Amino acid sequence: MERMKFGKGAVPSIPQVKDAPESIIYPRDEEELGVENTLICFLNHFYPPPIKVNWTKNGLEVTEGAYLSRYYPNKDGTFHQFSTLSFTPQEGDVYACTVEHTALKDPKTRFWEPEVSEVSGSSAGPAVFCGVGLTLGLLGVATGTFLIIKGNQRN
Repeated sequence: MERMKFGKGAVPSIPQVKDAPESIIYPRDEEELGVENTLICFLNHFYPPPIKVNWTKNGLEVTEGAYLSRYYPNKDGTFHQFSTLSFTPQEGDVYACTVEHTALKDPKTRFWEPEVSEVSGSSAGPAVFCGVGLTLGLLGVATGTFLIIKGNQRN
């Protein structure tokens, strides 16, 4: 009966709740320069579900190899979604995932760039250590064999 005071069909306005997306960007596989991989932009805890994702490489928009999944519900009533980009990492490249959503005042951008690791520097230590150990081991076997043969010749 309370509704009747406002007139037929009157509904009090309910404020629309909006939750801004959290985002993270990471490669699917361990990164290796020159080897094809997939970047994943994971978007979580946003409401309502419509969301827009753009990919850039070195500041230029990329659409080829980009994919946007459907959104999936979370237990708390928000949603999650992911976007992927097929790419081949090269030294100096900078990739970005930009998200637009009604709960965001401005688009939110996450950046990713390949980590350049010194392959020779990181694996040289163990290789040198193994080489020295193997050399000393063979030298010990050779010395032992020599002494055994010399000892048998004297008897």
